[in-house]
Amino acid sequence: MCHSLLGDENVQNLYRSGKKFDVVVLEPFFTECLLVLAHKFRAPVVVLSTFAGTDWMADMVGNPTPYAYVPNIFLELTTHMNFLERVQNTLAGVIPSIVRQLYYLPRLDAIAQMYLNDTELPKLSEIEKQVSLSLINYHFTHGCPRPLVPNMVEVGGLHIKSPKALPEDIQRFLDGADAGAVYFSMGSNVKSRDWPEEKRQAFLTVFSRLEQRVLWKWEADSLPGQPPNVKTGKWLPQPDILAHKNVRAFITHGGLLSTQEAMARGVPLVGVPVFMDQKLNVVLAAKQGYAVRVELHNITEASIGWALGEVLNVPRYRERAQHLSRIFNDRPIHPLDEAVYWTEYVIRHQGAPHLRSAALDLSWYQYLLLDVVAALLLALLVASCAMRTVMRRLCRVTARTGSGRRGKSTKKD
Repeated sequence: MCHSLLGDENVQNLYRSGKKFDVVVLEPFFTECLLVLAHKFRAPVVVLSTFAGTDWMADMVGNPTPYAYVPNIFLELTTHMNFLERVQNTLAGVIPSIVRQLYYLPRLDAIAQMYLNDTELPKLSEIEKQVSLSLINYHFTHGCPRPLVPNMVEVGGLHIKSPKALPEDIQRFLDGADAGAVYFSMGSNVKSRDWPEEKRQAFLTVFSRLEQRVLWKWEADSLPGQPPNVKTGKWLPQPDILAHKNVRAFITHGGLLSTQEAMARGVPLVGVPVFMDQKLNVVLAAKQGYAVRVELHNITEASIGWALGEVLNVPRYRERAQHLSRIFNDRPIHPLDEAVYWTEYVIRHQGAPHLRSAALDLSWYQYLLLDVVAALLLALLVASCAMRTVMRRLCRVTARTGSGRRGKSTKKD
């Protein structure tokens, strides 16, 4: 990616253009080489993470990541971990951060010099410490409250707008779902048309037995064996569909945007996670009580039938989803407006250096207080040795005193 971006003639011309910008907004996931533009333009940097972010993204603004209760997004852990899970979580956070500093960023530095040939260009590890603001597409309602420095702001759900009118055919289909409706979409990357025949047939069989109607994001022109209660569409207005009063369940891959949209609308989930943070999203949703998880390798009539039966027929799933929806939507300002406010704040205050955490100026051993721990251990060792020396001398004095008294007593006898 870095070779492709910085090797592009237009990017190189932009780098040398001498243009001025008020702010540079970057996605921080493997695009660090573009930080050179922010340095060249002398503009503050706002990073916008499309998900909860990684440990190294938090490091950009000096935000702490307590491994004891903040799970890594690539692991299927919750906020309450046992000892082995905490070990796993710590290693999953520390090892990539070390590799990034010792190998990944130096490689990007070399690529940047290869294409830009700028001797005044600092290392990317230094440039990224000048990030003024980190906007993360996450909200504590997802089940993982964590500490945030002032310039790391949660704006989860910034893409969700007030429901719009549905296309007439979809509106009519959902309005007529007297027993409720199920919405089924695996997002934009996983195509339902690519399901193996036996898994697709499992869904069709279960759907044909439902009294509810099913709206299915199906990317082909036709669906073989389509039951009469199933309607398909190649692309569907998901947030608006989830807002319909008759939608009772959402079968989803557990992507963060889909999870946020379901939470905003108060719709319980049947989660079929595939990769990345989808597994953690579904784990947390199930932990919070508004989702049932089905493993990708275990899609059968029995598993799908059971999962839908739980979500559709057990009231607590919907009650929990609506409860979390009230919390998710109870904010003093819409997350999109908050993202805009903080971006303009950074521009108004020339990068807002007063928000910058002092953690960025500490070495790793200072940040982890290892020097303090070492000093305390040394003091304890010195005190222990001193106490041991004093006790030995007291023992010797006591022994000599006792021996002298016994000698005098013997002479008298």
